[in-house]
Amino acid sequence: MFNGGDTIIDYRISEAMANDVYTVIASNVLTKSYTVTGLTAGLSYKFRVEARNYVYYSLPSTAVTILCASRPSTPSLPTTKNVNDIVKFDWSAP
Repeated sequence: MFNGGDTIIDYRISEAMANDVYTVIASNVLTKSYTVTGLTAGLSYKFRVEARNYVYYSLPSTAVTILCASRPSTPSLPTTKNVNDIVKFDWSAP
């Protein structure tokens, strides 16, 4: 049955768990953006989206992996050194 080109009703978003097993985290999404909360900084998360028309859901999109990053720590206080007419800055990475 041909079902291409029909109006999209809504979207479904899934997140990958261990071994690429996906769990639906949101359905009936009416916008083309969605905010996921409760993520842990430093962990990577994998998501995919499906669109639904009157027939059923599409195949899932290609998965996207996103690192939930956190703000880096503050670098150490810089030191300066005047060498001839040049000022050199030095600091340690956090």
